[in-house]
Amino acid sequence: MFYFDNFYGKKVLKSTLLDDCEHFFTTRDFVLCEGNRQDLKNIAAQNVDFLMTKSNIEEKDLYRCKQMHTSNIKVANNDNNFFDNTDAIILVKKNTAAFLNFADCIPIILYDSVMKIGAVVHAGWRGTALKIQQKTVNMMCQYGSNPKNIKAAIGPGIGLCCFEVDKDVFDKIFKELDITNFHSTFKKNIQNDKYNIDLKLLNKILLNEVLIQNIDISDYCTCCSNDLFFSYRKELKNTARHSAYLKIKG
Repeated sequence: MFYFDNFYGKKVLKSTLLDDCEHFFTTRDFVLCEGNRQDLKNIAAQNVDFLMTKSNIEEKDLYRCKQMHTSNIKVANNDNNFFDNTDAIILVKKNTAAFLNFADCIPIILYDSVMKIGAVVHAGWRGTALKIQQKTVNMMCQYGSNPKNIKAAIGPGIGLCCFEVDKDVFDKIFKELDITNFHSTFKKNIQNDKYNIDLKLLNKILLNEVLIQNIDISDYCTCCSNDLFFSYRKELKNTARHSAYLKIKG
């Protein structure tokens, strides 16, 4: 179950499924990435400093990346704490943290409470189609995780209600999937020959395929709940980002 909490006065969203680790999804109240909103650049930088101070994390141990809608995954185990062309970061060391940024795409936090490792995943429609969620789980297993011990929180993102796409995008999303297993994730609009797609449910099913069963899904659609979250579609691209944050405790 998702619930709102306060991170030292900043409104954030958390999942009870991950209450055994330090995590949250930010709201408009706690901007960590300005996106297209250059007027928020200084505020975002100040908030990142605030995050490091309150979360007791050093700058060298806070991992970030340039997201490019790929299925590229990096493991945070070296001196470089910024990755180019990356859409998922896996944390395998204590006292390391990461956040990725979103404005309609689907944020996923994965956590293995036995091995004490986790990941933050950026799953837009391209990354979802490329099975970034499955690839991240498989890479976590290379570091000792058992899928039965991995929990997944699928955070606020654009919902079935608002994610309408043309047939060419629909075809790209389902190109590599057996569509017979995914009929519950979309509906066709006969009037305009477009499709509404439930990216959260699609990611859940893809996680189920790699044996992840403990999954919590946020009901919040970023487009509908634009008062709480940033929405690339609702705000016509001129928007900042909300973020998904995970820290591996010492």
